[in-house]
Amino acid sequence: MHHMTRCTFFVSRFASSSVPVVFIPLAMICLILASCGYPPQTARRTDTYVGPEPPRPNNPFQEACLPELQGQIPTVAGAEFVDDDEMCLQCHEVYATNFQNNVHRGIHKGQSCEACHGPASEHVRTRGKEPGLILNPAKMSPIESAEICLKCHEQNACTPGAQWRSSKHAHRGVSCNACHNAHYNVPAGTPSVNEPGGLANVPKRTPPVVQAGYRMMEDLPSLAGTSQNLGAVAPNVCYKCHADMREMEAIAGPHQVLGCNGFNCTTCHDPHGNLLEHSRKDLCLQCHQTDSPTMAWHSSIHGVADVACTDCHNPHPHTQVEQFANISHTNIKRPKRRVMSVQEPEACYKCHAKIYGLNQLPSHHPIREGKMVCSDCHDPHGQFEGNLKAEKVNYVCYKCHADKAGPFAYEHPPVTEDCSICHEPHGTVANNLLRQPPNFLCLRCHSGHRGGPGFHDSFLLPDFAGGSPAAQRAFYSNCTQCHSQVHGSNIPSPHRPGALMR
Repeated sequence: MHHMTRCTFFVSRFASSSVPVVFIPLAMICLILASCGYPPQTARRTDTYVGPEPPRPNNPFQEACLPELQGQIPTVAGAEFVDDDEMCLQCHEVYATNFQNNVHRGIHKGQSCEACHGPASEHVRTRGKEPGLILNPAKMSPIESAEICLKCHEQNACTPGAQWRSSKHAHRGVSCNACHNAHYNVPAGTPSVNEPGGLANVPKRTPPVVQAGYRMMEDLPSLAGTSQNLGAVAPNVCYKCHADMREMEAIAGPHQVLGCNGFNCTTCHDPHGNLLEHSRKDLCLQCHQTDSPTMAWHSSIHGVADVACTDCHNPHPHTQVEQFANISHTNIKRPKRRVMSVQEPEACYKCHAKIYGLNQLPSHHPIREGKMVCSDCHDPHGQFEGNLKAEKVNYVCYKCHADKAGPFAYEHPPVTEDCSICHEPHGTVANNLLRQPPNFLCLRCHSGHRGGPGFHDSFLLPDFAGGSPAAQRAFYSNCTQCHSQVHGSNIPSPHRPGALMR
């Protein structure tokens, strides 16, 4: 309206001046184009998703496919094996003493030290005064020090290091000795293998915390068992790099790390490889089966589409809760407090981008305002059509719109059949979530009122309307102006009982 006022004023000035009339239309076009080029005012977003574009769909999960790293163990020119561990004891008494109760003892008779540190003849000749004549994994590159361990721990597909070369840890420069202590000491007298009665001969020692993937020391009297993977006990060893995950121990819930169910980092992650594939869905279904929301998961739409649990549920949820709620008129944002909860509707929008677009239309359910979420109508673990929470669409709608349920003396057949015949529940341009404006929507099934001879409803129209084409057009503006009870009525309408009028 403001632009039209300026145009009218501009044209009147030109008309009163000496400018030829032929330039007036050209001036109007230029003024309109200039006004349309003004940058529109950016409205403040009120929906829960604050990104510049809709969430992108989830890509199908694929295990990290990284190239295999190859390295070479450094060599010392002219060095030969000494084959005498007692000689190492002369200078390295602490390490040699601890190594007597190490899981690696006895692997190579007489040269246990040289199995990892390489031939030591030049190191012994110089009494250790010249550096670089013995292999020190702590001073080697990660891939070089890993090659020393992989000499024994890459024998077959069953050993822990079989997938190490292509793991993310290897590509991030994490060496074996960053987690494992090669000189880890176990109690003296620990049997090398499990033996009957061997537990009685093992000295008592404070056992580690019970955790998934490991058993307590009393259940592992063998040398390999009590070594606790050479000191690489999760989750404490994981916190050295992943300190932000320590808060997972403070979550009081069934998925708490080191909690009642023994969840640990190694429950889902293979430290020598990548994410364990079965932890994305099969591990969850071991507990979430009977008497749980996922009981019908295998027959659900998401289950058939091969959607995994971790596609929606974040196994590492953000536990910190904001101290103050973000309140803006009708929009109240509060972060979820429940562990492993799904952040709605953002998690749903990742795959259902079309629904995100519909929810941005003028007429929509109050999802953007934070008053509703997708799970109010849909059960993501259910098997009904559309993952609805009821057998029919109408039953879901009646939970909030009970006044439309009836029964009515005069019913509207589409209403009793399916609400989505007329309404698009996720958002429309027309008011009241209608798929079309009322006049066009009704004319999909009804021919409308027509006057004149030969038409069956001409007696319903007043005399002035039956003979006046201009008045007849008023009957095609909005049907609900007269037929206001479109969902059903118990009161007979004038002239026609089932006309759904007041």
